[in-house]
Amino acid sequence: MSLHKREGGQPEGLAPFSDRSDACRVDSGVSRPEPASGQVKSPRPVRVYIDGFNLYHAIAALKDQTLKWLNFWTLSETFLRTGEVLDEVSLFTAVLTWNLAKQQRHVNFLAACRAVGVQVHEANFKRTYKSCRAFERECKFYEEKQTDVAIAVKMVADAIRGKFVRAILISADSDQVPTARFIRGFQDLQLTVVFPPGRKAVARELGSLATDWIELAPGRLQTCRLPRNVVDANGKTVARMPAIYNGEPISN
Repeated sequence: MSLHKREGGQPEGLAPFSDRSDACRVDSGVSRPEPASGQVKSPRPVRVYIDGFNLYHAIAALKDQTLKWLNFWTLSETFLRTGEVLDEVSLFTAVLTWNLAKQQRHVNFLAACRAVGVQVHEANFKRTYKSCRAFERECKFYEEKQTDVAIAVKMVADAIRGKFVRAILISADSDQVPTARFIRGFQDLQLTVVFPPGRKAVARELGSLATDWIELAPGRLQTCRLPRNVVDANGKTVARMPAIYNGEPISN
């Protein structure tokens, strides 16, 4: 597949988010051209890039533990259009180290993700000290590092290498605005932005750069849950759904 930058090497001017004529909801009913009758085309590859913590915190705000046991491959398939094939799903995240119970749940979940075909890209947390008003002193904090850069590098590299015709970014992080602008600079590529629940309003600039967009609804997430026991290709159980994901109350 040959890739061509827009004339001048820069993305075309884009109108504000609410006024874009070519940026539409994925489920808005806007149709796109289909091949002429009798014309056979190869399936168009789609790759999905998931900002793990951006999605996680949005789901946590819904106060529904059952939505955290997600099958990201199945979720990604719900965004496919006629003639497309899901080529790869990448999850970008970092495993915390200071809370054993959360750490174990996260490692268990990542094992489940890998078993269903999701590529997991792990970054890390760095300890830092910041001014804390609550205690009027410097307090210890942990910050996720390298995830945003990892998403950008992966998407840009895949675009240059012609790995997809359409990229789907699940995030509302404005740090990905330059990434989106770069991808839209290729005439042959499309970018769909999927906003985590309740995050569309804070990601208007990111949405304005997309070919189309959608905001995730809890109902869609509920239909894409992993089974209680997740097995690998050899039939071995590699992950089990934590009891708290049955809906028992627990802190995030």
